[in-house]
Amino acid sequence: MAGTLLLATLAGVTMQAQEANADPTVRTLVEGTPEAWAPYASAVSGHLHNNVTITISCYLSGDSISGPYGAETVWDLVSGGSGAQTGTFVPDADIYTGSNSPVVPQCSLAYGSTIGSNQIPIYNGPGSNYSYVGPINPGQQLEIRCYGTGTTVSGPYGSENIWDLITPTYFTSSAWVPDALVYTGSNSAVVPHC
Repeated sequence: MAGTLLLATLAGVTMQAQEANADPTVRTLVEGTPEAWAPYASAVSGHLHNNVTITISCYLSGDSISGPYGAETVWDLVSGGSGAQTGTFVPDADIYTGSNSPVVPQCSLAYGSTIGSNQIPIYNGPGSNYSYVGPINPGQQLEIRCYGTGTTVSGPYGSENIWDLITPTYFTSSAWVPDALVYTGSNSAVVPHC
C-alpha cells in the first residue's frame, strides 16, 4: 500500500531521520508515475511505466499527489532500480511500499529552485554583508543543506531573513542564497539551522 498523508510543511522538509520499517525495494502502481528532481509537480522531468521496480533511500514532503490509495505529500528518493533515474523523487502515492507510512528515513537535504526573473546572488555567508561570490540563474535547481539568518530579502512570496546554505558551487565552498528567492514550497526554513 502507499504511504500515508504526511503534513510536516508544504515543502521538502528535512529534519531528523526515522528508522526504516520495511523493504525499500518497491514498484510503481500506475502508468506515468512522475520522476522529479525535487518533491514538487513542477519539478517533474520524466515518467515511469507501471510495475517498474525501484529502490528508495529516503523521503521528503512536497506537493500532494493522488494515487490508488489516496492523496499524499510524501515523495521518495530513488537510489536504484530498473528504468528509474537515481537521484530523482517519485510520489509515494504512486508506488507500492507494503505500508501506509514512509518505509525509509527522512532525507537530510531539501531541494529547491531559484525564482524570479533576475540572477540570484551567492554570498559566502548568510547575508548581503558577506562577500559576493557570483550569481545563479533563475530556475536553477539547488540542494539545500541547512539555513541561517541574515539580511532581509524580498521575493515573490514576501520578505524573509532566512538564507540557505546550498551544495558548494564552482564559485566557493560556502554558498549562501536568500530563501526568499528560492522555491521550496514554504515561507519557513525547510532544513535544520546550520
